[in-house]
Amino acid sequence: MRPMEICPECRDCLTRLVELTVAQATPDPELQQPARRAALDIIAREFNPAAIPAGIANHCHHVIMAITGTPDPFAARKAAATAYLGRRFQGVAAAYDGDLESLLRLAAAGNAVDFFREEAEVTRELTSRVEFGLSELDHFRRRLQGPAGLLLYLADNAGEQFFDYPLVAHLRRLGWQVLYVVKGGPIQNDLTREDLYASGLGAKLSPLADTGARTVGLELAKTSRAFQDLFGAARIILAKGMGHFETMSHLPDPRLYFLLQAKCRPVARALGVEPGAFGFCRTPAISLDPNG
Repeated sequence: MRPMEICPECRDCLTRLVELTVAQATPDPELQQPARRAALDIIAREFNPAAIPAGIANHCHHVIMAITGTPDPFAARKAAATAYLGRRFQGVAAAYDGDLESLLRLAAAGNAVDFFREEAEVTRELTSRVEFGLSELDHFRRRLQGPAGLLLYLADNAGEQFFDYPLVAHLRRLGWQVLYVVKGGPIQNDLTREDLYASGLGAKLSPLADTGARTVGLELAKTSRAFQDLFGAARIILAKGMGHFETMSHLPDPRLYFLLQAKCRPVARALGVEPGAFGFCRTPAISLDPNG
């Protein structure tokens, strides 16, 4: 296992993302053309061995939103994914027990949702019982047995909140002060406060926090001072999804745990699993240290 590194194939993925986002942002070709050109210029300028794919994606999203005047290009897709996962949740959850490992696997199942995937593919993933290809559950369990305190649960895609809630509730019953953290505003298909409350789970998942930033993953320097204070005070940080892994897997922070499906080969290679496998692990920068 190692931190995420940008790969040549990431360029193709970013290009596909630009095309999808432009199409979602506006049907007007007079706006699509300059938005596409500006975003592709960002990829050409910023794609280098030291770059983080999610960071490039963030720049592309913001320029597309600015040029098209569309603040939430994925609003319709988020609503559709939320409605779909809300309908599917009870049937999927019935296959899992109520212990910590089962609830982590259930939460991971929700990460199968993705804007590049058709509904049939997501359905196949949801109905296939999640098993971890990589798991550091024992280490996490020991950490939970220590002094309880603030635990930040960094949410990922809209719709996953249904699958996150049982795990959040369980961690709270263990005595942890769990803050469910959403994005500070619309970005890609990531969960915001508005999305969460529209789904009917806002009250159940409260108390909440948001990053104060509109970024895929977490770029700490771009978040609000209030969130940075929370980040500094947390005893455990549980981060859902590939965007968080891309942006934070290089951090040597022993508080970090990632819960995700490796939906692409670069992330799978970093985790040391097959594409499509699920993982629950500490940040690789710590796991590679025998004293970590």
